[in-house]
Amino acid sequence: MKTSKIIGKKVLDCNANDVGKVHDIDLDIKSNTINKVIINSGELSLRKANYEVTPDMISQVGDYLLLNIPKSEISSDKKEDIPDVEIVNPSELEEKSKSKQ
Repeated sequence: MKTSKIIGKKVLDCNANDVGKVHDIDLDIKSNTINKVIINSGELSLRKANYEVTPDMISQVGDYLLLNIPKSEISSDKKEDIPDVEIVNPSELEEKSKSKQ
């Protein structure tokens, strides 16, 4: 299966709970293996969480990517918070606009 067919697939845990969608795949080209699959939680908030799962945590790939672990175990794994917005100090913006004039 092509990676382009996997990216964007909905991810379900072993209890059929929605985990998120496949965001990215980390490949090792030299050994032709998948190191990890990055799942975006898809939560509507300022911070979305990305979870990393290894191929041994995946039971099946079809219409969905099915995991063989519960969602609670994914949450306890390493996750990386990625902000959707950049927080800027208003005074910095004023200084930049004055320096351009």
